[in-house]
Amino acid sequence: MKHKAFLALCASMLLCSFAFSAGAPSTKITSLVDLNVTDELRAKHPLKPHHEKLSFTCLDCHEGQGNDASKFKSIGDKGCLSCHGDKKKIAKRLEYMDLLKANPHNSVHDGPTLYCDECHNEHKKSTNMCTECHEHEVPQWMGVTP
Repeated sequence: MKHKAFLALCASMLLCSFAFSAGAPSTKITSLVDLNVTDELRAKHPLKPHHEKLSFTCLDCHEGQGNDASKFKSIGDKGCLSCHGDKKKIAKRLEYMDLLKANPHNSVHDGPTLYCDECHNEHKKSTNMCTECHEHEVPQWMGVTP
């Protein structure tokens, strides 16, 4: 009896997946196909290697901004944090640096309130804002800003 129930469940799942795939393609897939991204635009706005390795596309961050990539706007903190979590969670990951007052995501000057793009940039080299005042100390204990 258990075997028949399992087969019935598998059959219904197969039918549901077939019915779903027979429907219209999702908007996101259609948008990706229609997305206007030229080689020149890709060269001007490259993805960070870690995002490229995850096979991100423009629409993973710029969803809902249309199909002309040349008109995309910055996603701001809201866009970054939609994947990376809230600022307090990010600061907690580096809380071992708090003892030295060196946690870049829980700054002694600003706490966990800095805008992501004050240090991190997707389409150009990121910078470490701390080095603007602490140019000699920071490179000794902190790596390259992703």
